[in-house]
Amino acid sequence: MHEYKLDKGYITLMRVCLVGFVGFLLLGLSLPFLPDEGGDPSKGTFGTTVMCTVVFGAFTYLTWHTLKGLPFVDVVADDDGLWLKHTDKENGLIPWGDVASLKERATRQCLDVLNSNGERLIRIEYQLNGFEHLRSLLTNNLSKNQAESSHASDTNSNRVFGKGVGYHVFYVCAVVGFLALGWYVGSEDNVLLGYVAMPVLVLVVIGEYFLTPFKVLIDDSHITISYPHKHKKLLFANIEAIEMTDSFEKGSRIPEVHVFMYNTKKPYKLKQLGANANVLFAALDDAKNNNL
Repeated sequence: MHEYKLDKGYITLMRVCLVGFVGFLLLGLSLPFLPDEGGDPSKGTFGTTVMCTVVFGAFTYLTWHTLKGLPFVDVVADDDGLWLKHTDKENGLIPWGDVASLKERATRQCLDVLNSNGERLIRIEYQLNGFEHLRSLLTNNLSKNQAESSHASDTNSNRVFGKGVGYHVFYVCAVVGFLALGWYVGSEDNVLLGYVAMPVLVLVVIGEYFLTPFKVLIDDSHITISYPHKHKKLLFANIEAIEMTDSFEKGSRIPEVHVFMYNTKKPYKLKQLGANANVLFAALDDAKNNNL
């Protein structure tokens, strides 16, 4: 049996945020009672008060609501299944056989565990200590019997994972926009920023675009990873491992799939390919296992 407890640092952070939001809320509410230079509150002061009340009031409520639920998110797992720690095993056990799929909630930083009917069985917070190990247990214990029929159709229909047209349009607009901004700034006598810094930024954007996979095609004997300028075919026989991992951006956990090849050090990093990273991982892992 293993317990997965919420990171104490996250609890502390939420408490600090709550204190800060309450402070800004109270400051905003006090503004109408503070005389301005003329001795009377102005319309601008009332507007600021309303804005502070709405914004920081919402943040205060959301933070307080989150803190209320934190004591009830710890998870326990053993050979039989998993359950929330604040419930006893007899009443709260979710057998491994009931786990049919996983759904990422990137904005909420959690993982929903679903049954074969798509109903949520339990919510797993990303901030749990040992989350990676727990996620590995979940992916390794997905019920193949209950999900067999739906999984077969998903395998046939989800052979291609890729970013949408908007992804390419965004990068084209970014390049054109930064070039136009650079030309404008440079023409306003700011040569260093306009004609030097902006072109460097454009090169960085272009480099990121061409070095990032935007599509993965799963075939019977190989997978094809597509870049804007090339396609890379990877035979399953040459794939050493396929793993779920995470990148962290601005404090948020973003799941991604890494494909490791024999005799190579750096993996192919696949993320945000128009589908849940767990779905992509399951499809790649099943395809690889079928080729053993």
